[in-house]
Amino acid sequence: MPSTVPPPTLGLEEEVFVLYQETSGTFRTSTASFQGLARLLWRHPSRNLGGTASNFRRGPAARRELMSSVEISTPVHAHPDTLLMSALSRRRELSRALPDGLMVPLGLLPDSDSFHTAGLHVHVGVPPERLATVYGNLARYLPVLTHASASSPWWQGQPGGPLERVQHSFALGPLISDPLARFQDLIVTRRLGTIELRVLDPIADPERLRAVLHAIWSVARLDEALPWSRSTYNRLREGYRTGPDDEVRALAGELQTISGFDPAWLDHTAARQVRESWQRDGEAATFRALDGAYRSGAWGDLGTRSGRPARWRGVAGFAGYYLPKLPYMARKVRAEHHAALPQGPLDIPDRP
Repeated sequence: MPSTVPPPTLGLEEEVFVLYQETSGTFRTSTASFQGLARLLWRHPSRNLGGTASNFRRGPAARRELMSSVEISTPVHAHPDTLLMSALSRRRELSRALPDGLMVPLGLLPDSDSFHTAGLHVHVGVPPERLATVYGNLARYLPVLTHASASSPWWQGQPGGPLERVQHSFALGPLISDPLARFQDLIVTRRLGTIELRVLDPIADPERLRAVLHAIWSVARLDEALPWSRSTYNRLREGYRTGPDDEVRALAGELQTISGFDPAWLDHTAARQVRESWQRDGEAATFRALDGAYRSGAWGDLGTRSGRPARWRGVAGFAGYYLPKLPYMARKVRAEHHAALPQGPLDIPDRP
């Protein structure tokens, strides 16, 4: 029987590292990435003022490497297939604006700290009366979706679990009673009023991204309010250190029935592929293959130039991108932390 609820809307924000190779052979980010963001901004100001962003490192690490990931986002869409096409189009735009530098869609780099991360944030728009139902249903299947996205298999130079970013990022955390609190894995946003899945690692593979987006959309369309609890999610969250257990695999089977999601995505992860490539081919070859995956959708070296850029490019890019965006950024930060929802205070109880 077809769903009688209003269809959800979807949008996404995607972060990616842009790396340049030092004469020593090591790879680092650079403020030269601002040049590409500036090109996007001035080519289409109305779309890219809010449709791009940049992140900085913090603390002592920022003195040697200021830049962190860059971000692109899509408009709002009514179907996961059009959202996927939009996301791939945005990747092509960013690739044209930044023809040099390796685009590396990983949750963490080998030397990352808690502030040097990248993620995929999916926004789900539903009417206010549907927020509690959809939030809970998404929370039920969030461990499955997160395991399917895994692309952060190390922590500060050492091999780790498939989702080390989730364990260490300052911007993530277990679910708490207040769904508006920002730094947890699943929130309701003050600025947009959407449900935001914040916990996903970047997903380079278009087919994997399609599977995850279809699963999110299908869950958001369910009429029924399924059982869930914060304590259950937070317990399953501990498995991000090791991999999916039997309980998560059972949820993946449910998700397959709901959306056609293939549980095999939990085993054939980007984290596993990256780890194997790193051991077999080394750092440079792996980063180049990831650049090909992001720019073209196919794992492999595209021959992208990656030499360290001149310092003036960072200064010029900062002036052309960051300074013009400051007023918008100030308004956005204020709205994200202080805006009131139209429907008033929000309470989303567990459904054990």
